[in-house]
Amino acid sequence: MKRLLFLPFLTAFLCSSVFAEDLPILWLEAGKEREVQWVHPGPAQDWTLRFEHRTLASGRLLTLSGAATIGHRSMAIKTPPVNPGVCLSAKLYFGDQHAVNVVIASSDPFEDRKEWFDKHPIALYDPEKTTADIFEEQEIPFQHLRSFADIEAVKDAVIVVGQGVDFEREKGLAELLFLKATDGGSVLVASPKGDVPFHIPPEYQPLIYSLTLSADVKYLFPLSAGPIGGVRWALQTKDNQLVLAHNDAVGPQRAKVLGVGPSILDIRFANKIFGPEIVPSPLGRIMFDKNLVFLHDEFEPRVFVPEIETRYYFKTLIETLSSK
Repeated sequence: MKRLLFLPFLTAFLCSSVFAEDLPILWLEAGKEREVQWVHPGPAQDWTLRFEHRTLASGRLLTLSGAATIGHRSMAIKTPPVNPGVCLSAKLYFGDQHAVNVVIASSDPFEDRKEWFDKHPIALYDPEKTTADIFEEQEIPFQHLRSFADIEAVKDAVIVVGQGVDFEREKGLAELLFLKATDGGSVLVASPKGDVPFHIPPEYQPLIYSLTLSADVKYLFPLSAGPIGGVRWALQTKDNQLVLAHNDAVGPQRAKVLGVGPSILDIRFANKIFGPEIVPSPLGRIMFDKNLVFLHDEFEPRVFVPEIETRYYFKTLIETLSSK
């Protein structure tokens, strides 16, 4: 089965209970057994998985043999079943030491699938054909957008741009997506490629937020660079980061002008400005997520992350954009 993948440091945002300790987070699918490997977990040989004061599972760490596995330990954890859409925040102990935080989640993040998708409809534009098949496998209903005219016609759904779209090849796409956002629409762009020109009408002064997450840093902060109307700015995609740069600069002379290379850029429109007058407009939003990769293959290699984790992450993104 194809897997929805993204970087593991986003997990703290996905369940209602956020861990206070700065420890690794392990996702486990409820009701299934999973083998887990650790490197040098310490002298303890026993492990226990606990939810509050209740022990969910326990066992002994096994030492793996072979020159390539020196110091590696393994264990098989089987978790109890939970209801659809439920996450449990558990703790994994080696001996008496709390070493790992664990999220036990149902395979289906949607408590009432039909009701949820009726409330949060999705429209997918997927010219690279990287995402539609995966949505179908994951039983995610969507409206398939096959042309710019289809995008223009979207009314209430969140527009999702499938992974790997090269905006330098898809001429006019960026302009259309920004137009939808200024008109009150919601757009999610998954792992874009190439430079994305900013087609923001000069009468708008949107709020721009950068979300940068890493193993050590989690912060959300607003960015400001003065007027960004017209096409004087471009969003560059570099490695796992996004860089907002001057569009008229070329080659290596392009300078980073906003932030420190965020992984998510969230642009929100609320008001038009005509001279001294501010005119309220429909609240629209466009989000570029460089780390949202639905398919793990030669497209862009990633460290393996259980698909269960990404299902909840994607649900959270759509809920956020639906609420704007």
